Amino acid sequence: MDKITTFQQRNPVHLIRQIGQRIREHRKARGWTQAELAERSGISLSTLKLLEREGKGSLQRLAKVAVILNLDGELRQLFATTPAYASLDDVEATHHSR
Repeated sequence: MDKITTFQQRNPVHLIRQIGQRIREHRKARGWTQAELAERSGISLSTLKLLEREGKGSLQRLAKVAVILNLDGELRQLFATTPAYASLDDVEATHHSR
């Protein structure tokens, strides 16, 4: 993989658009319209459209949609606490054992 492709994939704009696409895929997999998901999650239709199309919206609205789509576990895992290490040796030992 070249550096440009890697950079594009790590680009925040690309990331939020991918999140929007995943929301759309999960909604469609359930057979719901945008209006249905918007109503179920308590957000406006225009907000959901923007979230799906561009990934734009507040974290609160993303969380509401994630809960309704049963994706909130994935959000929780993103920000799960990581174990604290007592020393750099502990960190290196953990990574070498994987």
